[in-house]
Amino acid sequence: MGTPRKEFLDLRLLVGVLFTFYGIVLTLYGFFASPHTHLMKSNIDLWWGLVTLLFGIVFLIISRRPLRLDD
Repeated sequence: MGTPRKEFLDLRLLVGVLFTFYGIVLTLYGFFASPHTHLMKSNIDLWWGLVTLLFGIVFLIISRRPLRLDD
């Protein structure tokens, strides 16, 4: 029979793809729409799009590493 193998659903790739996609959409919206108001001088959609994109790329890089299962 052998030893039982533990299998887990690795969500790192899915989270990385979703955050990268949302980051691209939000960055493009912030870049092209430029939703400036008189209260906020910075483009908040562009900045949060870049942060979300960076977060997604980090998760995609981490998902390339093999999952370690410590017994």
